[in-house]
Amino acid sequence: MVAIKLSAIVGEDRQLNIKLPDDIPAGPIELVIRSAAVPPSVDPTSEREVVRAKLMAAGILATPEELGIPEDIQPVSDKEIEQLGKMPPGARPSEELIDEDRGLY
Repeated sequence: MVAIKLSAIVGEDRQLNIKLPDDIPAGPIELVIRSAAVPPSVDPTSEREVVRAKLMAAGILATPEELGIPEDIQPVSDKEIEQLGKMPPGARPSEELIDEDRGLY
């Protein structure tokens, strides 16, 4: 297999004309197009990114902007996650709360 890397610019008409080097044999090829706008840390060929691209193209994937998620959002720290998993002091045990929800208490 001969692999080459070419740079090109897609025009506003979404047309792309490529002249291949002479060492590329005639016959079937595999063509992969990656936008240079994709961050280098994201592998656009990963299964997750392929699915995201399909959902986005179908118009059924919401973007963070559409969901109102701020750009400066910070991930929750491990300490905050630990605090969220603890009952406040003096709270009833979780077993009682579950029994109450089930109508057993």
